[in-house]
Amino acid sequence: MDIGTYAAASGGVLQMRKLEVQNHNLANIDTVGFKGQYVVPIQQSFDQTLASTLDNDPFGAADHARVPNVADVGTAIDFSQGPIRNTGNPFDAALRNANDFFVINSPQGPLYTRAGNFAISQNGELITQDGLQVQGDGGAILIQAPGARITQDGGIQIGANTVGRLQVVHFDDTTGLEAVSAARFRIAGGAQPVQVEPYVEPQTIEMSNVSAITGMIDLITTNRAFDAYSKAAQTIDSLNQISINQVGKRIS
Repeated sequence: MDIGTYAAASGGVLQMRKLEVQNHNLANIDTVGFKGQYVVPIQQSFDQTLASTLDNDPFGAADHARVPNVADVGTAIDFSQGPIRNTGNPFDAALRNANDFFVINSPQGPLYTRAGNFAISQNGELITQDGLQVQGDGGAILIQAPGARITQDGGIQIGANTVGRLQVVHFDDTTGLEAVSAARFRIAGGAQPVQVEPYVEPQTIEMSNVSAITGMIDLITTNRAFDAYSKAAQTIDSLNQISINQVGKRIS
């Protein structure tokens, strides 16, 4: 495999991964609490490349050494705050401080989210839209009377009585969080949550932090880049075929 093919393949794989991530972002543009992702190029070692698997290619290592930009790709999450939308729903709440998260109880353990569009289960528990229990500062939050609402300090108030309070945690470093769904995250690295006093905006929700305009521009740009790398690979392949066919050809 020649140098040009390495470069074109590397660039094409990077753009293809960008397309996947950008489409995922745009698909969740209306998802409450969604955090967009972006692609991070990662330098490969030779052992991670295709050439390393080709035992019969004596030029593989040398080609890669001359094209050090052949790279793998990973993704990172943009935890910047999304726009806040007023809903008037007494069980909606948006977190005001960056890197604060609500705590959700799941069968796989605690999950963390910025999506505060909550509901009430049939047995009176505060839950997410898909039925997972919202963690309070003392466990499950039970609401067994009408007229409940979430207050600015995260309290669940019925009349003059506070029957529970949302548990909110803060991450100084969010790089240790990984997405497990559109708007939920779990600890995958060394991140450690610290419980903090809730500071919420009642009757509002935080929307996705993905911009539709920016997302579409990025998608168009990436599509064009992918096409360019694909055409470059096809051109290199055609030139190689011409070279092979011409080698040893008798000149009359």
